Amino acid sequence: MEVEPVPIPPHFISLTEALNKLGTDQTYNVVGVCIDFFAPTQTRTGDYMLTFTLHDPWWTDRNGMKFRFFNKTLAKLPKIQHQGDVVILRNIKTIKTGGAGLGVSNASSIWLVLPFGQVRDIVTPEDVKTKAHWSTSGTGIPFPQNTAPNVAEIKYARYIAASEDPLSWGNLPTTTGTPIQTNVEHDGGQISNIPGKFRLIKDVFPHKFADILGEVRKFHFNENYEETHLQVTDYTTHKALYNRQYRTETAGLDGDEYGYIKDSSEKQWPGPWGQMTMDIILWAPHSGVARREIKPGSLVFLRNVHIKMDKNQSKLEGVCHTEQHNSERVNITVVQPTKEDHQMKALISRKHQYAQQAKAEGKPFYWSPLEIAKKRKAEEVNEPEGAQKNKKTKNRNRKKNKARTETSNDEALTLQTEKKSARALNTNVRCNAYEVPRKSVSDILDPDILLRKSLQGKPYRLPFQNCKYKLHVRVVDFYPDDIADFAVPRNPDYDLLSDDEDEEDFSSMDLTQLSGDRLAWEWRFVLLVEDARQPAGINGQPSRMEVLVAATDGDFLLNMTACNLRDKENTQQLATLKEKLFHLWGDLQERKEEDGTSIMSTLRPKAKPFECLIKEYGVPVRGVKNPVHDESDYDRMFRLFGTTI
Repeated sequence: MEVEPVPIPPHFISLTEALNKLGTDQTYNVVGVCIDFFAPTQTRTGDYMLTFTLHDPWWTDRNGMKFRFFNKTLAKLPKIQHQGDVVILRNIKTIKTGGAGLGVSNASSIWLVLPFGQVRDIVTPEDVKTKAHWSTSGTGIPFPQNTAPNVAEIKYARYIAASEDPLSWGNLPTTTGTPIQTNVEHDGGQISNIPGKFRLIKDVFPHKFADILGEVRKFHFNENYEETHLQVTDYTTHKALYNRQYRTETAGLDGDEYGYIKDSSEKQWPGPWGQMTMDIILWAPHSGVARREIKPGSLVFLRNVHIKMDKNQSKLEGVCHTEQHNSERVNITVVQPTKEDHQMKALISRKHQYAQQAKAEGKPFYWSPLEIAKKRKAEEVNEPEGAQKNKKTKNRNRKKNKARTETSNDEALTLQTEKKSARALNTNVRCNAYEVPRKSVSDILDPDILLRKSLQGKPYRLPFQNCKYKLHVRVVDFYPDDIADFAVPRNPDYDLLSDDEDEEDFSSMDLTQLSGDRLAWEWRFVLLVEDARQPAGINGQPSRMEVLVAATDGDFLLNMTACNLRDKENTQQLATLKEKLFHLWGDLQERKEEDGTSIMSTLRPKAKPFECLIKEYGVPVRGVKNPVHDESDYDRMFRLFGTTI
């Protein structure tokens, strides 16, 4: 859902305006979302210093504006603890240092921090008193009433927090300078030798990065794929993790009251049970190191783990991406227990406590995950021949019972086919693991999504948005009607044009004048798609939109290079294309040819729905000179990308 814009509150300015105060010696008030910060350090003069970076919706540079606070007392520095904390600053000045503008504090500067995890719950000034941080919070001294945030300021703070994209923040830098806090929490909390982003699994949050120390209980990978999956635990519980439930030998799965079906996946699980284990996905180069050096039972330290919800938005998982600025850096290390490592000692202690708890509850727990494989092999070797035959007989009987049940339920299954088809995805079509909002066609085409307000509160409408979405749709029509026209000729001379040159003179060139070696071909066709799950719209039909498939996005979709499909020498390519498109839209082409025209309004679509990625953009209306940035000067377009058959 689009976040409704909120104007900058009175007596405050944007970060862009704050930067423009450079050299004026004027003070100002700002509100920003912290996207980066360093641990406090001590200067040569003995003062404490905190450097952090703020961002707001009007800041054009993704890096944000840097600020630096000084104080003789460590506790009086802004209590910034997480990326996403909203910081309200008063009486700040901008100076020039290192060739760039820097916001700095002075004796009259005042700060207030709204913690990342509390921003949503802070609605009134009363909430600020219990959930925010300020220089004297925790001491019993209230926030100065003359500078306490009002409702407008709180509303604006909530707006800019909701407008941020956590994936654009990047990783926090490694702690530099002399760490201030060196105390060790013997109850298993943070310690000084793993500074900065270290978190217990129970303390992680989505859309944040964390360093994790844990034990690999299981891992798997496929030689044909790059990623490796680890199941890691530190023996703490998080309610957003998958709940592994232990079932006795006689208990069946949900819906299997007689226990005919055994849950083989859980039967091979070495423990722990419950919500203690996180699935962590490793990409190169971390994946290759894990395959060479890690085995079940290894103790590992993982850096820069991106915490997020899985693709079904049902449970937490972690991802170790390739580092953008150093693609060879490995963020996973196998570690050995030492007496000096307090975090490791706390981990082993929690594991020991859990082992005792599992024994008391009668749940199997293998101290070494490798033991479960050894036990399984031993059971197979020692199993009597008669028991093995008996098992085969039971399996045959189970299959017969299942077949009889399926036969008797044929009518019921037939009645449910239509409902299930709306939920069942077309497994022949897949899209990249690109983290973008999941939207419906009706939401994207809702005209209100383009409404905005200026800083002065005046409403206006955008002609388009530069956005990317994930859709759950099916194809109901296509254009051109003849698939042989899905590839079009392209003049390579266009490649020489810069973005600001006028292509109008080139558009009138006769492509037939180009020789075969100078003529290029590219994909260009349109799919009409509709929401797979959406209820009927205004006209009684699900919402529909046209999606362009063009150029390299078409190459990726079809896994084919475009060519002249009307050339008799390319008859086989045309046949291959039609076969691929059958996997995309089923019998749509045959039904359209029988009907002789567009079928979008005459026949009910039968194609299975699939997930795809689209990008929205704007194209200047042909023939409009010197556009005045009116919405009528642009066509709103949607184009398929990152999707393949």
